[in-house]
Amino acid sequence: MWNTNGWKAAAVLGLCLGLAACGGRPQYEYADNKDVLVENISSRVLEGGFMEVSAELRNNNRNDVNTTRYQMQWFDQNGFLLEKSSWRPVRLTRGAPEYVRVRSTKPGVKDFTLVISSEAQ
Repeated sequence: MWNTNGWKAAAVLGLCLGLAACGGRPQYEYADNKDVLVENISSRVLEGGFMEVSAELRNNNRNDVNTTRYQMQWFDQNGFLLEKSSWRPVRLTRGAPEYVRVRSTKPGVKDFTLVISSEAQ
């Protein structure tokens, strides 16, 4: 009879390694302001190898207006940070989406993380 425990362990290890290789980086993260919902985030590669990211942001706090900032971090195929955009302010009104679009300034970008932070930093 076959010992299936070894095969199961190998399959789980292979799955974990495969998921890590397929980009385990989060598309967005919160530095300190979790009162912003990030929805409908998408990316595309433009002519010349530049990447463009579009995201829908929403105010998720009780105030009518939430002023926050965002930054885009761009990574290469090995997960190394290639560049960061400057911090950009965005004013979110309760109930209304705000769309942001950011383009990398260097070609060869393969991944990104949108970072959300409070205005004061």
